Amino acid sequence: MRNAGPRIVVTGLGVVTSIGHDVASFEDGLRRGSCGVGRLEEMPGVSVTVAARVRDFSWQSFFGGLEGPAAGPGARARKILASAPGGVRLSACVAVQAFLDARLHRVPVAPEEIGVVVAGSNLATGYTGEAWEKFRETGRVNPKYAIWALDSSQVGCVSEILGTRGFGFTVSGASGSGNVAVWNAVRVLRAGDARCVLVCGASADLGALDLEAYGLLGAALTDSFQDEPERASRPFDRRHGGFVWGEGAACLVLETAESARERGVRVLGEIAGTSLVLDGTHLPSPSGDGEARAMRKALEEAGASPSDVGYVNAHGSSSPVGDACECAALKAVFGPARPWVNSTKSLTGHCLNAAGLVELVACVLQLGHGFLHPNLNLEEPVDPLLRFVGSRAEEVEVAWALSNSFGFGGVNSSVLLHRLQSEEY
Repeated sequence: MRNAGPRIVVTGLGVVTSIGHDVASFEDGLRRGSCGVGRLEEMPGVSVTVAARVRDFSWQSFFGGLEGPAAGPGARARKILASAPGGVRLSACVAVQAFLDARLHRVPVAPEEIGVVVAGSNLATGYTGEAWEKFRETGRVNPKYAIWALDSSQVGCVSEILGTRGFGFTVSGASGSGNVAVWNAVRVLRAGDARCVLVCGASADLGALDLEAYGLLGAALTDSFQDEPERASRPFDRRHGGFVWGEGAACLVLETAESARERGVRVLGEIAGTSLVLDGTHLPSPSGDGEARAMRKALEEAGASPSDVGYVNAHGSSSPVGDACECAALKAVFGPARPWVNSTKSLTGHCLNAAGLVELVACVLQLGHGFLHPNLNLEEPVDPLLRFVGSRAEEVEVAWALSNSFGFGGVNSSVLLHRLQSEEY
């Protein structure tokens, strides 16, 4: 049965990834099956040698190009972010993109009614590593390190730049953080504690220590496709060997359908169902039972059946164990319904904290524009019974999409997105 609370809709999007620095270029990258993975040259000596970094993006140019009512936030951002870590800058960029896309600068909501949720934790480990090396060499440290090393700085910067005065917090579920943030935002909106929420997936600012540990753990790819990095991220292919780190950030503006109607803004989709369930473990090992429970709970909350879902944006991290586990869970939930399946991580790499929100942006764009992006490097599927998108985009009209995000520590979360017509809200 559909949740009896107010309907929650998406009214704004923002994204910066290795395949696109705004929503339009990201959509183009999805359609074309662009690959953002390249050689990782910045960390010599680390066993992880490929990554999908954000290249040739200038946050100064982005904010400097804002005009009209957006010029004020742009000027504030350039001042506030002058000494900020790169991850904070990306979060601010995608938040402003989404804020403008939702027309909150032209059809405003009271600042006290706008909340901010940032997905992720330990968001400045690369920055911390660099600060420590400098301190060890020189005995000096920038006093602002005490600010920028805190995850709360992400919330504070977004709030100050955009002038919001409602609630704000960070929330973590490892690689499932993006979906966990949506789960929390939906509940705050249904409780009536906000009218709009900016849900930001913060870019994972990794350092050499982080990457080396992921490699030693067997989670990150270390020894394959070093000379062909574009072939390295290969979800659901038998030659997968671990995730490829992807830089990126994304933001969705969520609000009640009533608020969207009152403001007269377009609705990009409905967050029809969400779920968050645990496996009862601190380890990184996935659980097919937990993943299946998460998918079923999201469907149940929306009052939807497996046959309603035409597309699943899989977690699909390119981990041999994880991919096989998710395949089993998908078959257990959907059986003969066989929705289309792809993994955005084949294009962008694994954006870790931000992955769920990057992939929700991808879902909104695909449902809204009638296509499903390629699943790159899928040459020999680990499970031929699933209906994977191949090496080219499929022109498909889909009304319901399920997006999965799973994280270390037994975190399983799914979000069900419904494409709405204007007369439906």
